[in-house]
Amino acid sequence: MENGSLNGTLVLVRPDLTFDPAGGQRKVGVVNYDRPQSNEIYVAFDHGREAIYPPEALVRLKDTQTILNDLTSNGSKMPLDVFKDLYKIIMLLDRGTNTGSRQALEIAGKNPAVWERALQPAKPAEKEVLKKSYSG
Repeated sequence: MENGSLNGTLVLVRPDLTFDPAGGQRKVGVVNYDRPQSNEIYVAFDHGREAIYPPEALVRLKDTQTILNDLTSNGSKMPLDVFKDLYKIIMLLDRGTNTGSRQALEIAGKNPAVWERALQPAKPAEKEVLKKSYSG
């Protein structure tokens, strides 16, 4: 994410989105255009369809190590379906391919119990961005 831009990033339209005129809820897309200070993110879906979303409507996967650490630390306390889905997500991400990442996002989007463990906001909150710029 160069300069805070999401361009080229795979994202999932929030599965819990209550208002979605573009009809992309639970769909995986690629960010075509995002300016760091923008409140609009242009997302391309399959079949050439595009939509514009506010940053808070999109999520992306956490990094593999974060998910793996959670699975290792808390796996024995998780329901079996959550454990299996997180494991599948890790295995797909480990492939390092766009197809694997897309499939991992699709799995995460279908199981509300893994959302908090596997997904994060597509764009960090403005406060976090400022904090990182001062500490870096």
